Amino acid sequence: MLKRTARLGFTLLEMMVVIVIIGILSTYLVVNAPEWFDRARMTASEKNMGRLYVHLLGYQQNHNGSLPSESGQRFFLRPWKDGMIEKTEQQAIAFFSPAHTFEECLADQGLSKDDMDVVTYLNNWEAIGPGYTSYSGFTTGGDPDQRRRLSKSPGSTAIVADAEMWHRSALIYLTADGATHRLLRNEIEEQTGLNLDDEETTFKPGPGCGVKVLETVSND
Repeated sequence: MLKRTARLGFTLLEMMVVIVIIGILSTYLVVNAPEWFDRARMTASEKNMGRLYVHLLGYQQNHNGSLPSESGQRFFLRPWKDGMIEKTEQQAIAFFSPAHTFEECLADQGLSKDDMDVVTYLNNWEAIGPGYTSYSGFTTGGDPDQRRRLSKSPGSTAIVADAEMWHRSALIYLTADGATHRLLRNEIEEQTGLNLDDEETTFKPGPGCGVKVLETVSND
């Protein structure tokens, strides 16, 4: 009886099928990868804001229930300045969005990590100004009623937010009740009338920005 020998290798047709499948999968990954990365960065940014909220709660406990009186970035950086947070690189990085990192904030100011590490950077309280971190912090915008809203309407009062549209699909913000939110790109466009697909168009939360919930934060 003749023995049946095993076939070795692939036929040309089988190789072509494999190549086509790989091509389809590669195209799918290339098309969807930016969205996956964006979602991951948004989730990481929400975790950052959660950590900032914990710091602010700790501040409240040491100040008879009051939040920092400073505005803008100094609002959420106050616990750092007061030494309530362990001053390590890991803790410091939470003050920067994964979509706009410490290195990028440095580059915006013409600096690099060779010039300054992140702990030294955040310790320079007097240098804090627009663009110093990638987040915005609570501000009254000159309206004294805004601070009262921190306790009266915490769920609708933003206290930390992305300073700009760092993410492709949404802007992340934190309300005074500790909840994080995603304001979708199209919602911002509807409320402001802006076209965020225009490369020359920028949107920055703050008083007068056109989105009511984001008018209580500032990157100043």
